Amino acid sequence: MSKSILIYANCQGEELRTTGHYLQTLAGQVTFKWIPLHKVNLDDWDRLYGPEFMSDVAVVWEQVETGPPSEHRQQLHRRIPADCQIVKYPPFSALCLWPFTGNDPRIAQDPLRYPWSDAIAAVLATESHLSDNALFDKYMQITRERMPDLARRLRLDVARWRAADAIADIKASDWVEANFTTTKLFHASGHLTAAPARFMLTQLLRHTTLIEPRQTEAAIYEIEVLLRHHEGQDFECVPVHPLVAERLNLKFYDPDARYRWHGHEWTFRQYILHYIRWSPYLD
Repeated sequence: MSKSILIYANCQGEELRTTGHYLQTLAGQVTFKWIPLHKVNLDDWDRLYGPEFMSDVAVVWEQVETGPPSEHRQQLHRRIPADCQIVKYPPFSALCLWPFTGNDPRIAQDPLRYPWSDAIAAVLATESHLSDNALFDKYMQITRERMPDLARRLRLDVARWRAADAIADIKASDWVEANFTTTKLFHASGHLTAAPARFMLTQLLRHTTLIEPRQTEAAIYEIEVLLRHHEGQDFECVPVHPLVAERLNLKFYDPDARYRWHGHEWTFRQYILHYIRWSPYLD
């Protein structure tokens, strides 16, 4: 009977699970399961993740959180087999790339339309009668005036990365820092491109004793092939403000880039106007 690797993580765990399903090296030997830590509720532990679900779990890839363990994390540890290996790894996130994340009351009413908030754009929603040019110019003027100290914001992100590393078996902060300005790592504050998913999956496999080293290296080669042209979690790509790119010296930044928003490919300007006007992206 094949054994399972259980991934307890936010939506980034879904990327790991999906990629794992395509690894032919491990087919028939290892299956991958995922419990979304950001969505699980107390009823799910008995309804979805009971003894049958846990019976073949040999390894847990546990995404860490700083602070006291939540009730759901405690439920996980009460239910997994006593002899399974636990590999702890950090989440990826970046707040400095989107400094105007903040309150937008429209999200509470319509959480799926534009779930990644922009507080400046939300304020300008009251002026949506303006022309596109006037509205976008006003957004750019206000955001330039209110742009925070991004170097400080980046230092806060780095501090969070290192704090997560401190309680994890796998360390990622040095890798993120080394690649942050040269490689696009994030589509949104918690949605990843293929590069960090590839890095983390590679590290997790190398820390997993269930898999023999020879198979691990073969699986890592497969990951390189599978993700070579993969864009990661790109169904909702939040554009980076051009001034953010300038001040953080983002070498990968393309001012003419188009960003996928479900079935659309929008420029930064188009995205901001759609967001301000709360325009439906599905007709």
